[in-house]
Amino acid sequence: MKESIFRFLVTQVIQVTVGKYSRGNLKPFNQRRCFMKGRGIWMGVLVLSLVCILALPCFAQRGVTKDTIKLGLILVKTGPVAALGLPNGNGMVDYLQYLNDTAGGVAGRKIEVIWEDDSFEAPKSVAALKKLITRDNVLTVITTGGSQQTMANLENINQYKLPNIPNALMKEFYDPFQPYIFAMGATYEAQFECIVDYIFNDLKEKNPRIGVVYEKKEYGIKGMEAVKKRAKAYGVDLISELALPTGAVDASSQVIALMNDKVDYVVTCLLLPPTITFVKSAEQYKYRPKHIFGFNWATDDMIVKACGEAAKNYIGVNFVGAWWDESPGIKLTRQIAQKYNRADISLTSLYINGIGVSWLFGEAFKRAGKDLTPDSLKAALETLKDYNTGGVLPPITYTSKSHEPPEMVKFFKADIANKRLVAISDWRKPKEMK
Repeated sequence: MKESIFRFLVTQVIQVTVGKYSRGNLKPFNQRRCFMKGRGIWMGVLVLSLVCILALPCFAQRGVTKDTIKLGLILVKTGPVAALGLPNGNGMVDYLQYLNDTAGGVAGRKIEVIWEDDSFEAPKSVAALKKLITRDNVLTVITTGGSQQTMANLENINQYKLPNIPNALMKEFYDPFQPYIFAMGATYEAQFECIVDYIFNDLKEKNPRIGVVYEKKEYGIKGMEAVKKRAKAYGVDLISELALPTGAVDASSQVIALMNDKVDYVVTCLLLPPTITFVKSAEQYKYRPKHIFGFNWATDDMIVKACGEAAKNYIGVNFVGAWWDESPGIKLTRQIAQKYNRADISLTSLYINGIGVSWLFGEAFKRAGKDLTPDSLKAALETLKDYNTGGVLPPITYTSKSHEPPEMVKFFKADIANKRLVAISDWRKPKEMK
């Protein structure tokens, strides 16, 4: 179709230029001057049309050639939180490289990833995305980092049609519906609802004394509110609500307050470093509640390695499998890590998370086939139905009307002897409350 239009326009340019206006057809000068002006306008229209036709394939095939797929990745690599971004990004890159090395890429195309460091700052993330699109001409940016970075990029994600799996867990990414955002992990609210459900239903507590220690960040505040609301649904008020600064190296005051309030279940809405600080401080004061709970960003083997015996009552939830699971997907994850010399992964849960992100994109590339464009990639992701990653993630379903995450987690407890977390449940959702 485009070729026939192109041939027609070329023919018209030739006719306008030389075909109709030979010497035998010359007219009086005043008529020729008007005629020349008309011919100039017509020529301009034709040339502009040619430019547009030639530009169409470039837009449709952005980031894709006959033998390559070029992708962008925006994730922190340097600075105070680099320890979070590096294993996550390495997981994404390694899985795509694994597809290159074992299957020749996808549909005969090798996958190239350009990783931009945003230092965990929203303005840098926005600048990185514009660079990836306008200068590097990538097909899409598979993730744009955390909540603030992704929200700052939302307008550009929609404008440039960038199917994207954010490294963040906010309901705002899928409600209201965002056409190019595909949420992958259980939201903060769902994770903490599952924790409260566990206290009442698995541990059979009737009137538990629950306290919350949280960071004054989006995830911490959302988590604390979710615990409060869920406990209230079971007829229980929180005993304590205590803030702990993100960079805290001591949690003595929080621990003493919980001890004075006789709290027997502590729910932490903290990232991994302050969670480690809290668990160590609790051990220092010989404060041993029945359980200390944490959410996905603090559910990693590192908490057992860092805290040792102090972590024996720790239970965490996560929307990815554990490093030492024997499920097919986690076995493959360990093989990929070994293949690419990731022997010393500090935070294995984040590496697994990264594998999961690229696994979903790899499957979507296969389903889109040769005709790979931003729109066909989006449509391919929307065909995933109960898609199984072999235990890396819970079953994933997206449609053209919903990009919600599965809202499922597993529970993990500390195996002190082997310095790891082990699963104590299958995938589960928050209980439906009447």
